Amino acid sequence: MSIRVLVSYHFHRDTDLDAFVEQLGGDVDLFADSGAYSAYSTGAVIDREKYATWLARWDHLISVKSNLDVIGSAQGGADNLAYLTAQGHEIMPVFHVGEPFDLLRSMCDESPYVALGGMVPYLAFGAANRNRPQVMRWMIKAHLIAKKTGTVLHGFGCTGSLFLRDLPFYSADSSSYMFPRKRCLMYMWDPRSQTLRSFHFRDLSSVRRYAHVLTKYGIEPGRVSDPSFMVSGSESFDEDRVDITAVALRSFMAMEKALRARHAVPAPFEGDPVSAVTGTKIYFVNIATHYVDMEPIIRVAREGLL
Repeated sequence: MSIRVLVSYHFHRDTDLDAFVEQLGGDVDLFADSGAYSAYSTGAVIDREKYATWLARWDHLISVKSNLDVIGSAQGGADNLAYLTAQGHEIMPVFHVGEPFDLLRSMCDESPYVALGGMVPYLAFGAANRNRPQVMRWMIKAHLIAKKTGTVLHGFGCTGSLFLRDLPFYSADSSSYMFPRKRCLMYMWDPRSQTLRSFHFRDLSSVRRYAHVLTKYGIEPGRVSDPSFMVSGSESFDEDRVDITAVALRSFMAMEKALRARHAVPAPFEGDPVSAVTGTKIYFVNIATHYVDMEPIIRVAREGLL
């Protein structure tokens, strides 16, 4: 089974992606994104000509190419889509929260695979529960429009289990698997309830409550609850971060397996054994090639889970 990884031009413009893919074992379902949202958040600007050149340079590795968004400008995004397409790239258009649904209809008329974007501010840092009814209504309407043309959808930054459980996304991506090593925050797929459980692993009561999922995905609860676990500056700091990230990866892969069995979304493409895989698929966002960024994915891939 292929490793599914999302890389963006914003973070990987200078990365040797041949070496990157080889390091991950070679069998990689690589999703190429511009990183426009990340760039916008830091005040950076992405040059579309350089993005087009980057896509062409790594075309032999890439399964999916996403459009270069212009935050707050549907017309700017449309202009970039036209430009990138004219350069010979097959580009996945992106429809954003707040844009008119007629735009989505036109995208679905032209493309078998469309992304939904602009959701992160409504889903991040606990906002999902508060915004769930409004976001769900928006997602349902998008799915109904896409269904009319047989278009499948990707959800940017959307691995909330309830959204993915209830709606037949073909694919989604998220960086949430990195949260344990960054914020001590776990998102763990619980097969009993068919939902993601979120908890802070510094909270001993939560560790006891979800001990069964920690054990299932490869780490002893007693190790996680030990005060010496993942302490900055300690000899085991990096290995602890790698191990807890691998636990999260295994959890998300279990979620993907359950979602694929539930939805069985047909692939938008035929013939390519990498991209023509039944959904739902989960892409893991990678923003760097440091040891703690690469090693968890490498380890879990060797286990045959990805």
